[in-house]
Amino acid sequence: MVKIGDFWHTDFMEIATYLENARNQIDAKLDALIKSSSEVPYSSLFDSARYSLSSLGKRLRPLLVLATAASYGVSLEIALIPACAIEMIHTYSLIHDDLPSMDNDDMRRGKPTLHKVFPEWQALLTGDYLLTYAFEVLANAPHLTAEQRIALIRSLSFRAGAHGMIGGQMIDLLSVGKEIDWDLLEKMHMGKTAALIVASLEFGGIIAGAPQSDLIALRKTGLAIGLAFQIVDDVLDYTSTEQELGKPIGSDREKSKATAVSLLGIDAAKEKAASLLRSADEHLCALSQTAPLIKALIDQMVHRRK
Repeated sequence: MVKIGDFWHTDFMEIATYLENARNQIDAKLDALIKSSSEVPYSSLFDSARYSLSSLGKRLRPLLVLATAASYGVSLEIALIPACAIEMIHTYSLIHDDLPSMDNDDMRRGKPTLHKVFPEWQALLTGDYLLTYAFEVLANAPHLTAEQRIALIRSLSFRAGAHGMIGGQMIDLLSVGKEIDWDLLEKMHMGKTAALIVASLEFGGIIAGAPQSDLIALRKTGLAIGLAFQIVDDVLDYTSTEQELGKPIGSDREKSKATAVSLLGIDAAKEKAASLLRSADEHLCALSQTAPLIKALIDQMVHRRK
C-alpha cells in the first residue's frame, strides 16, 4: 500500500499512483461490502446493487474522502469504509435520477441504466437499499470513535437530505419547463451536486480530527467545486458526444431544463467554473495542512473531457 507522508514536495506521478491505488481499493471494498447471496429469497437485490456499483464510475467522491484524510496523515484503511458509504449514497441517487418518473435516462456510466436491466420496481428498491445500507456501514465503521461515527452520520444525512441533495432534486423537477434565473439554478446545483461533495471533504476532516476552522474551509471548498463540477457537466453536454460521456447528451434541453449554458452561455459558463476553481484553491490554502491530493482531484473534476 502506498504511504502518504508529506505530499508538499512529491511529484505528479506519486500522487497519480496513490489515487489509482486508492480507486482500486474503493472498488475492492465495495465488492466485499455487497456480497451476492443465494441463501435469501431477495438475493437479486444484491445483484442489482453490484451492477450499479461496479459501473465504471470515477469514484471522485470517495477519493475526496481519502485524499482529505490523507492530507492530515490518516491511513487509507481508516477512511476507506466511510468513503464507500459516500459512494453508496451517490450511486443510489443516480439510480433514482435515471428512473422513468425522474429523468428517464437509458444509459449511465457507459452501460444501460439499472431499470433497463432489472424491473423498475427493483431499481427503486436497490436505490433504497444502498441509501439505508450506507448508514449501517457508517454505524459499524471500524477504527473510529463513537463521536466520529455520529458526526459522519449527521453530516451525510444532512447533505443527502431535504436541505441538500434531495432538495436540489426537488428544485430540478419542479423547474422542468419553467423559466428560472441563475440564483435558483445555483441553489439547485448546490443541493443536487455540491452537497455530497461537501460531505466528502467534511468526512475526511472529521475522520482526521481536523480543527473547526479547517472543516469550515473544506465545506467552502466543496461548495465551490461542486458548483464548478456541475457547470463543467453542463458545458460537456453541449460540446461532447454520447460515446465520450457514457450517457445521453442533450436530455436537459429536450426536457426544457435550465442549465448553466442556457442561462450564461458557454464562454461565461467556462469562466464561472474557472472562477470557482480559483475560489476553491484559496480555501484550500487556508487549511492547516497542505493538500496536494485534494488539489489533484479537483483539477480532474474541473479540467475533464467526460
